[in-house]
Amino acid sequence: MIRGFDAAVAGMKVGETVNIHLMPSEAYGEHDPQAVFTVAIAQMPGAENVSAGQTVYLQNMYGQPVPVKVAAKDEETVTFDANHEMAGKELNFLIELVEVK
Repeated sequence: MIRGFDAAVAGMKVGETVNIHLMPSEAYGEHDPQAVFTVAIAQMPGAENVSAGQTVYLQNMYGQPVPVKVAAKDEETVTFDANHEMAGKELNFLIELVEVK
């Protein structure tokens, strides 16, 4: 769970309802411009088959899959955005605690 959501639920009692508004720092963080990067299509096999708006999976240095969004593509390069899709956004939740186990 995101930090702000956990903090809101921590003090709740069963049957209680709360409205919360979370700033990006309490949720998925700010949009990080350093997580946006451009790669030459010639340097990445298969990149010629992606299109802007598509989500693809790249690998981190440990070989784990990482979802990234194709932010832009031209004839020579593809720009990826590795930020979480909710990064930089304020979030609102209506939370009702119905049970604690």
